[in-house]
Amino acid sequence: MESPTSTWRNLIRFQDQLSKEHYGDADTTDLDKLIGSRVPTFEGPFNNLHPTGSSAVVHKLLSPVPSPPLIVCVGLNYADHAREANLSIPPNPVIFTKPAGKKAGFVLIDESLDAVTGPVSDILVPSEARHLDYEPELMVIYTISSQAELCVVISRTGKNIPEEKAYDYILGFTAGNDISSRFWQRQPYSGGQFCYAKSFDTFAPLGPTLLHPSQLPRGEHLDIKTFVNGEKRQDSNTGEMIFNVEKIIAHASYGTTLRAGTVIMTGTPAGVAAKLPGQPWLKHGDIVEVEIGRVGRIKNQIVFE
Repeated sequence: MESPTSTWRNLIRFQDQLSKEHYGDADTTDLDKLIGSRVPTFEGPFNNLHPTGSSAVVHKLLSPVPSPPLIVCVGLNYADHAREANLSIPPNPVIFTKPAGKKAGFVLIDESLDAVTGPVSDILVPSEARHLDYEPELMVIYTISSQAELCVVISRTGKNIPEEKAYDYILGFTAGNDISSRFWQRQPYSGGQFCYAKSFDTFAPLGPTLLHPSQLPRGEHLDIKTFVNGEKRQDSNTGEMIFNVEKIIAHASYGTTLRAGTVIMTGTPAGVAAKLPGQPWLKHGDIVEVEIGRVGRIKNQIVFE
């Protein structure tokens, strides 16, 4: 997958009023202003977009990445999160994965069929992800939490990518929310792994735009925040990252092919529900917003199935 033309700055994927899907170049990352705006459109596969010379009105925003082959996640990558968890700084990035999107060619079949979902789509929480039956009485324990993350999308396939060349493999940046079922993440139920707890369908909303690397100077630190029903839960900065994006890309590609379109979620800062007073887990109907400076904001509702 070659990098698309640099004529786009804030790439969006959306449906118009007739539910026809388009790519477009937005002049804003403001979620409220994107809906209803008219944008110049692009066509072609995700690996080679070019302007159509036409425009369309944004009716529904979709994930800017149509169907990533994999979502690579990084655990414990913010110093403030390590401090709140009272954990040692890891010597290398802690890597795990989420499933990505099913596709036919470059067209996503259904945004609710895998972890990836759109910037304003509902997050669907199955019963298995949210409760535990205790004896001798039934007790329902809600353990769903959100985690704001800066996400990097890989532009071209690579393996054993040198750290000094890693930035050349970045297609763009977007905002993501690593939704997690802490019950299934903890011992003894997790078996020591995170994937099941984080891999339920719709547990990886992305968006609203894909910011071209030319629009984000290398090394610039971005504010990163999470709000639940308007209440600020996370308020940090990517300057707290332990491993920068170049180190993460290099480490994730050691002996492993990173395919074009792979999404890397680079970790979350302090303020996760598990470490807050009273452990305020997400509930049915909660509105969760992740906001990252220059990248944009996603806004999703929690829906218990």
